Order: sequence, then C-alpha cells, then structure tokens
Amino acid sequence: MTKLTIVVNCTERKSHVPSPQLQVRNLPDGTLGDRIKNWQRRLQDATPTCTLVDLYKGEAWQQVRGLVGDVTNSGFEVRLLVASAGLGLQDAYSKAPAYAATFAGGHQDTVASPGLASQLWWKALEAFEGSGSLVETTDERVLLVLSENYARAMENDLVALAKRGGDLLLVGGARDIKGLPRLAADMGLRRQLGGTASSITLRMARRWLANSGNHTLYDATKGRRWSKWAASVSELERYDRKPAEDTEIRALIRQLKAEDPSLSATRALRRVRDSGVACEQKRFGRLFHSTEVTR
Repeated sequence: MTKLTIVVNCTERKSHVPSPQLQVRNLPDGTLGDRIKNWQRRLQDATPTCTLVDLYKGEAWQQVRGLVGDVTNSGFEVRLLVASAGLGLQDAYSKAPAYAATFAGGHQDTVASPGLASQLWWKALEAFEGSGSLVETTDERVLLVLSENYARAMENDLVALAKRGGDLLLVGGARDIKGLPRLAADMGLRRQLGGTASSITLRMARRWLANSGNHTLYDATKGRRWSKWAASVSELERYDRKPAEDTEIRALIRQLKAEDPSLSATRALRRVRDSGVACEQKRFGRLFHSTEVTR
C-alpha cells in the first residue's frame, strides 16, 4: 500500500478548555528562550487530555478528517501529522493536554512575532517530546496543507524538506520554494468548493486528490490541469458589509462572549463579519479586549 504523510496545522478551536497554565498569554515576560523553556516545563507537568485528533474541532478540522478519509479510501496508507505552535510536529493520534498557542498574529496566545522569532520558536519545538523536523518524521510522499502564518514559521523546515525531495505538494503556504510544488490559497474558489475561508486550502487539497487519477501526488501535467480549471471557475469575492458604531460592535461582542467565554478576538471578528457587519481588525481587537460581559 502506498504511504502518504499529511501535514496540517492545528486549529484554534478545541474540545477542551486549556488551563491558565497552558495559555501562552500567561507566560511571564522574558527572552524567547526563557519563554519556550517555561512553556516546555508547563507541558511536562500537565496531564494529557485526549488524542490531538479529538482535541481539535471546527469546520476546518472536519475537512481534515474528510481529507484523511478521502485518501484512505483511495488506497493510501495515511499518517496524519499536526504542526502545532504549542507542541511542535506531532502524530495526530498522540495524546496531549489542552493548550492555547498559535503563530497567528494579533492573538493573545501568539507565541512569537512573525519572521525570525517564530522560526526560532518552531525550531525549538523539535526538542519537545514526540516532535521532530519534517525531514525526520515524514515519508517520501508528503501532502502539506498549511496557513500562511504557520508556513512562515516553518520556513526553514520546508526548505529542508524540498532539498530532501520526494513526491511533495504544499497547499496554501506563504511562498514558492524550489523543489516544493505549491497550490497557493485561492479564495476565488470558495463559491465552487464551499466552506469558510479558514478551510479553503483543505477543500482545495480534497479536490486536487479527487481529480488526481493515480498515486503520484504531483506532476507538471496535473499542475497545468489544475491551473486551467481554477482559472475557469475562480470568482472574486465581494463583500456587502455595513459599518457599525463602537457601541453596536461592543453589544455584539458581549453577546458572543456570553455565548462562548473562550472565544478569541479572531473567531469573534469572523462571526461579526459573517453577520454582515464591517469592522477593521485593529479596531475590533481594541474593542474586544476592552469589552467585558456584564453578569
């Protein structure tokens, strides 16, 4: 049976609420090295809650499960790895405690600023229990579905994988890397593929594999065929959102926080925008963190 390693980044939504000790926002100030050592000690002292495949949830994670099902039914022997800002590169069926850590910017639990700091954090995670580099932990055939923020943090790891070679494909990511074929995220395909913006790359990966035709993950012919199809169906998304005053935004925030106390600013903004209300990200973040729920 043909082996395939699938690498996806973790999701913000979790089935268990992390303890304050395992929320990056609660790490003490210090150098990046001090903070990651502190984080590692906290993880080591915590009791694993459940397998990662059951810890993550949300629409994007449903697509991950669907992707694994698709390739398994196609005759692949699949290994699913999760790229986590809190745990490193982990087998999806390993156990871990609930945690809050991300490479996404503007979040209370962002582990490091974009660029070199996030790359150093990712490199340090290789030493965590169960983790390792992409080259060490993947088979010859690797499908990676990564957001821009995670791909930037994993930049050096991705370059090393490309140099190692194999039958590789990156869906999403941040930039083209020599030796690593890539399908850039295309929001114009949402009308064709459905789903939320956060799951578009996973839906692209599922469509790619459905049309692949054989167990070769990528070749130039498939790439040209995909480009032709995508160009024929891609549609520029247009938003018809209405502006709102601060008082209106705060009222929406209070309602959302009351419904879900663990809600992050990123998820809250997505829900506000989905309801048809316009709000700039920086402004929303300020309002979100200064608005408390009255009880």
